Amino acid sequence: MKHLDGSSFRRVFLAGAAKVMKALDKLNAINVFPVPDGDTGTNLAFTLKGAVERIIHLRRQRHIGQVAKELALGAVVEAKGNSGVIFSQFLAAFAEEIGDKSKLTARELAEAFHAAAKKTYESLENPKEGTILTVIRESSEEALRVAKESDDVVYMLERMVEKARESLEKTKETLPELKKANVVDSGALGFVLFLEGILRYVKEGHIEKLEFGGEKATETAIEQVEDLEHRYCTEAVIETEHTSGHELKKLLMALGSSLIVVGAGKLFHIHIHTNKPYRVFDILKEKGQILKKKVDDMLAMNRMFRKNRVAFIIDSTSDLPHELLIQKDIYIVPLNIVVGNKSYKDGVDITREEIERLLLEDSVKLTTSQPSPNDFLEVYRRASEKYGKLLVFTLSSGLSGTYNSALKAAEMCKEAEVFVVDTKYISLGTSLVAYETIKKIESGASVEEAIRFAQEKVIPSIYFIFTLDTMKYIVRSGRVSKLQGTIAEFLNIKPIMSLRDGKEVYKVTTAFGRRRTIEKFKKLLKENLDPAHTYDVGIAHFRSGRDVEILSDFLRNNFKVDKIFIGEMTPSLSLHLGPGALAVFVARADLE
Repeated sequence: MKHLDGSSFRRVFLAGAAKVMKALDKLNAINVFPVPDGDTGTNLAFTLKGAVERIIHLRRQRHIGQVAKELALGAVVEAKGNSGVIFSQFLAAFAEEIGDKSKLTARELAEAFHAAAKKTYESLENPKEGTILTVIRESSEEALRVAKESDDVVYMLERMVEKARESLEKTKETLPELKKANVVDSGALGFVLFLEGILRYVKEGHIEKLEFGGEKATETAIEQVEDLEHRYCTEAVIETEHTSGHELKKLLMALGSSLIVVGAGKLFHIHIHTNKPYRVFDILKEKGQILKKKVDDMLAMNRMFRKNRVAFIIDSTSDLPHELLIQKDIYIVPLNIVVGNKSYKDGVDITREEIERLLLEDSVKLTTSQPSPNDFLEVYRRASEKYGKLLVFTLSSGLSGTYNSALKAAEMCKEAEVFVVDTKYISLGTSLVAYETIKKIESGASVEEAIRFAQEKVIPSIYFIFTLDTMKYIVRSGRVSKLQGTIAEFLNIKPIMSLRDGKEVYKVTTAFGRRRTIEKFKKLLKENLDPAHTYDVGIAHFRSGRDVEILSDFLRNNFKVDKIFIGEMTPSLSLHLGPGALAVFVARADLE
């Protein structure tokens, strides 16, 4: 083979990508550097998938420059993780180097490889040897050396693969983390597999099926870690007119490590390990439009890799505390807030403060609507990039169709095994069911065993009461009659309510005035909780901070309490309950 055109280049790229995608689990299992979070294979596979999707239909495109440009754009936009972003930088630099050439000789191909490797090094603040970088550089140097002696593309690729394999073996001696685990670098192995897939195609004409997994890992080198210098893998794709990659690096470099900025035209993909993801996004918002963003808790990912790789998903009415969101790597499916005739995503497009202002102004109609099956499916597919099983928790099916949407999406999801739990509660009741169930899985239970535990023990054990400062909003929601609400408002009666069978709001008792209501809360808690047991508690509120403090102190002083989660109600709940809403959920923490 004396040259490579767009059509042949497309096929060799598909062959290389297919081999990496097939080895996803194998690569994940040896991912110990820079962070042992078990996702390098997933990240490389989805980066290459982004490139593949841009070129899969270009069967008649014979211009190699056009094919390279398309796949580079797909890789830059969809790049994930440290190795994925480095790979996307290499592809973007390669496309830039070949420019508008319609085909490449062996010499031109080798020169483009070599120049792209050099640009990839230059894109990093602190290039690390013993990684994918080293294998890219040394194999491209070999390609350039061979191409000066021979114009045979196949021979050049054979030598390139041979050198890449040698370079790969040396990674376990270069980095202490790899030497300790006795494995090669996961990202570097991914690049070698990519080259091997290409070589097999040019010699045999074989392309493996484009699918995730298939080559299962037989062992794992990942050990659990307790702390990381920079915990959150933060990524964003921005579109900007007037900012360079160099300027973005200068603005972000003080915020963490593993900073990579990859550019493709007006688009930049930013990757950084940091403890302050919000600061990264704040800076980027000032420089352009953020098209995509994500934050992965690498410490949580490390823990979860060793727990059968189960992802946890919950709807936004759960009022999930931030500490749980971070600790357990939980995905959230937002409900919809309808303001007038416009729909917003709960907690995403509209804030609690905005809802409060609109409630008090009472100038526009506010309602909620459940997530669609496609809303759930989108989150399922995102979670399935890292996890093989998805455990979903929803608010009570008796109060919303959210549970049914989650079930329908589970039937549609082919990427992972999905389990859906109807928690029979709302707000922090849903979060507590999720928390106790997750603890069960972390203790070694299977997903099926944990679900039975939730349904048979956790859900029946929860004690729940709530009160409102005004009946106006719950009357508007239809859960309480207008007559009951009017009488309660007139007499300043504060009803204390609960939920029966996950669907019926009923009155437990009443009190006159807020202070007496809190005293009644204490009385009910004393009557219904057993000091001999240990409890986890959730207190959800909307502008009731002082009462939260009083009840927290009371519970800690009178009962054995393991955890108290405090959460402000999400917009989807606060608009139905109004300012002053207060709810207490108590779950047994010592269930077996």
